[in-house]
Amino acid sequence: MSEIKSSQPFSGSKQSVVVIEPNKQMQHLLRGMLANFGVRAVRVFGETESAVTSMLSDPPAMLLLDWDAGPYMGRDFLKLIRHQKMSPLCFIPIVVMFAHAGQRAVKSALRLGAQAALVKPISPNILIEHLDWVARDERKLKLVGERYVVEGVTEQLDQESAKQNQLAKAREYQAEQSQLMDSIQDDVDRILSASF
Repeated sequence: MSEIKSSQPFSGSKQSVVVIEPNKQMQHLLRGMLANFGVRAVRVFGETESAVTSMLSDPPAMLLLDWDAGPYMGRDFLKLIRHQKMSPLCFIPIVVMFAHAGQRAVKSALRLGAQAALVKPISPNILIEHLDWVARDERKLKLVGERYVVEGVTEQLDQESAKQNQLAKAREYQAEQSQLMDSIQDDVDRILSASF
């Protein structure tokens, strides 16, 4: 497995950002926030296909992706971009934006190579914090099969899932024991009430 550093320091005025966002109002908000942050080169697309074409001719420093933007929707888009044959695009830091962030979708985005996830509506402060965090992120992209993923994310998500499963089993056991104790107490109460 080969490893690649996931990002370089983010310097707003020198870096370019591609935004893929189908909602026109959100496009304007994101463009304004990025401009206020000092990003001079912001390219905004309403769908993924034209964005990929543009990025192939001029790769950005970072990508903000709406999970529901088509025609390549979130999961398929990340699989496409993170494929080793998409070099140099496969190394671009990606922040995925969700209108409705279910745990499953967020975990899927992270497993497929997104560095961060944001839930809309997004405040300027949250956006800036995440862009800075992603730019300083020291994790590397590593090749797994034919696609690059963020080093350690899959293992971390697997550990969290295992922990949640263990906690669910512990809760189930506790509930069973509680029912057993209630049943024993009912028997004791019945015996005691029959004795008096």
